[in-house]
Amino acid sequence: MTVGPTVAGGLKLVPETEHDWILLIGIAGDSDSDLAGRLAGLMDEDSMWDEIVAPELAEEFSKQRITVVKEVMRAKEEDDEIHILKGSVDVWYGALNQARLALEDKYKFGAREEVDPKMFEDSSARAAYFRNNFYSHVQGLLLQYVMVD
Repeated sequence: MTVGPTVAGGLKLVPETEHDWILLIGIAGDSDSDLAGRLAGLMDEDSMWDEIVAPELAEEFSKQRITVVKEVMRAKEEDDEIHILKGSVDVWYGALNQARLALEDKYKFGAREEVDPKMFEDSSARAAYFRNNFYSHVQGLLLQYVMVD
């Protein structure tokens, strides 16, 4: 997959293989559908997080995942590239962040510079580690090229 900035201030993803498309669709699959609930556990009981914030956050997280999958599927059907522009950057950044947080929670990777991918005996953990790094890389590019003012 080729990923890079556009002249218009966006980010372009150009999937080149079926595996690239699976990786992009997998953003939603890697995401934790109960991230809002897990975050609620970190809040003070008096904050009313469970009653007020968590439901709205869960709905927003769900919308982000659904939007990303729809955009990827549309591009796949049209054999097209994906353009992430300022208008949709928050959705993409949020979905990628959900996926990274869920993978970290599940596999406990820790700091990237301290991880040797060869240490993973489980191939699913190794694959998750590389997906996590890809998501982080795309987030960095979004911050650098799209989320700037």
